[in-house]
Amino acid sequence: MKKIIILFCISVLIISSSSSCKKLIAAVFGGTNVDVPAFQLTIPAIPVVLSNEISIGSYSFYFNLDSTVRANTAGAFGANSVNSIKLKKVIFSLTNTDSLNNLANFVSARVTLQSNINSTPVQLFKIDFPDSTASTYTYNPTTSPELVSYLKGTTITYNTYGQMRRITTKPLNLVVTVTVTAD
Repeated sequence: MKKIIILFCISVLIISSSSSCKKLIAAVFGGTNVDVPAFQLTIPAIPVVLSNEISIGSYSFYFNLDSTVRANTAGAFGANSVNSIKLKKVIFSLTNTDSLNNLANFVSARVTLQSNINSTPVQLFKIDFPDSTASTYTYNPTTSPELVSYLKGTTITYNTYGQMRRITTKPLNLVVTVTVTAD
């Protein structure tokens, strides 16, 4: 009986110390904003406006969450310290707009994300653009899906979709910059 009580006490100590360690990491780490590598797409001229969204393109890149977290925390923490990753900000920029070809040509844009670790696409966001001439649009989401299971992969793929308001008469160069918060 005495051995069982001692084993139980040791177990409780180990569990509570690992729990305290996680709480300590969370308190010290406290989260950080991480800029994911921007992606660039060339949207071809779209001579027809359809009633549904169309695929604008996809972009895949190498990503190392551990290196990114270490770089943003002066090497103090790695990927295992990250419990949550959420979308913080997205900036859409068209680098070659004119008065007839700009973000006002689009009703909306939607981006999904998947990785070599989690191949089930998750919708990062869907944005409705105002019908006013603009080359840049910043989106700050009020809610975000949990992305940690995706960003622990090494190959990340964005798929971009859009719904047109008006035709475009030339290819448009799109740059999307994404910032996430890691806690």
